[in-house]
Amino acid sequence: MLKFRPITPVRFYAKESAYIPGQGQETGWTDIGKLYGEWRGTFGDRVTAAQALGVSDSATIRTFYHPGIYAKLCAVQVVVVRNDDPAALKHGVPDRNNPNVYEVWAGVDNVEQSNQYMEFCVRRYEGK
Repeated sequence: MLKFRPITPVRFYAKESAYIPGQGQETGWTDIGKLYGEWRGTFGDRVTAAQALGVSDSATIRTFYHPGIYAKLCAVQVVVVRNDDPAALKHGVPDRNNPNVYEVWAGVDNVEQSNQYMEFCVRRYEGK
């Protein structure tokens, strides 16, 4: 039984580094997939707690479990693009001025360890 409404397309990009012989360390953003999920804005006590940590815009996403995306969410910096916005990356880098670009914040949960759903929080991407 479906426990949420997956109506928002969400695209994931992982920040990855690789050593290229003769050139050195290269870092870039790799498209790791698209899922549909439930996007829930933050409100109430969660807003107050987030603001105390300096986070002005955040949301909670619940989506289908995908082992590859889950592994990246646990291991590297990942940006999440709401509505699969094609303007989210400029010259291969997430656009910190785009209102649809968020970054994973506070980890990811494999809900009930069932490999059915993932849930995680995101905050507005500020660039790094």
